[in-house]
Amino acid sequence: MEYRRLGNSDLSLSVIGFGCWAMGGSWGKTDDRESIAAARRALDLGINFFDTADIYGFGHSEKVLAEALGPRRKDVVIGTKAGLAWDEHGCMFRSSTKYHIMNAVEASLKRLKTDYIDLYQIHWPDYHTPFEITMRTMDELVKSGKVRYVGVSNFTVKQMKECMKIKPIHSLQPPYNMLMRGIEKDSLPFCLKSGIGVVAYGPLAYGLLTGKFTKDTSFPKDDWRSGELFPDPGDWQEHIDLFHGKQFRRNLQIVEKLKKVANRLGKSVGQLAIAWVLSNPAITSAIVGAKRPSQLEENVGGVDLRLAKQDLREIDEILTKTS
Repeated sequence: MEYRRLGNSDLSLSVIGFGCWAMGGSWGKTDDRESIAAARRALDLGINFFDTADIYGFGHSEKVLAEALGPRRKDVVIGTKAGLAWDEHGCMFRSSTKYHIMNAVEASLKRLKTDYIDLYQIHWPDYHTPFEITMRTMDELVKSGKVRYVGVSNFTVKQMKECMKIKPIHSLQPPYNMLMRGIEKDSLPFCLKSGIGVVAYGPLAYGLLTGKFTKDTSFPKDDWRSGELFPDPGDWQEHIDLFHGKQFRRNLQIVEKLKKVANRLGKSVGQLAIAWVLSNPAITSAIVGAKRPSQLEENVGGVDLRLAKQDLREIDEILTKTS
């Protein structure tokens, strides 16, 4: 396993991070025993970064992660998030008020069975709460010792600059993969220049870049990729669109072309996709989810692949010229 320093922090993260969203159950049926086995296999493979959030399964993901880690918690970097809340009906909304964050961190600490969080991240920007209030609250948590470092997720450069007027940010967690490249123009260069680590989520485009889907693939209603799980997906709609209509068909064509590149390099298309994300110098870690140990073992195979400039040019041509 390879490790990289997270921005200007003293955290050293495995370049493959274990994403715990699936543990919460938003990817169709999930077995806690298999989730625990996958997390423990990740430890054996040298993965030391585990990323979760209080909203994943409404706290269930954090509980399962705690059980999986047990006494090895001290050996890992735990990243979790606040900023999304839910009511008694399971309806989600954004909230980064001091009241919400203070309550959320205590709940996460209890579920994770730990007395500190290595990387505490604001999940989504809350447009109704000034960033100054949110960041001063995060600063209090750092000074209290309950949080070591502060990050943000799904924030723009402008929003990060506003936050940094109050407190330094150590990480950004954005979506980034071959099919979602919007952050290349501004966010990645800004983070690289500012000493902000980037832990990218969705490097496999939520399974699309594994090469296992066809035009006939469908998803159950309890899988968010079906487009039927969230009544109002909001900013998440662009992620859902990857799996529907003309965009889905184009994505499948791209994957077929990428398979030829992967075969030439002796890798799977999923391993190629991970290596491509990690080839960007701004990226600290690629967060990859796994329901089973076998999926994790496959993903780790992308760590040792070094893409030459010619490979990157060929991939870029596939991504930009496929209609």
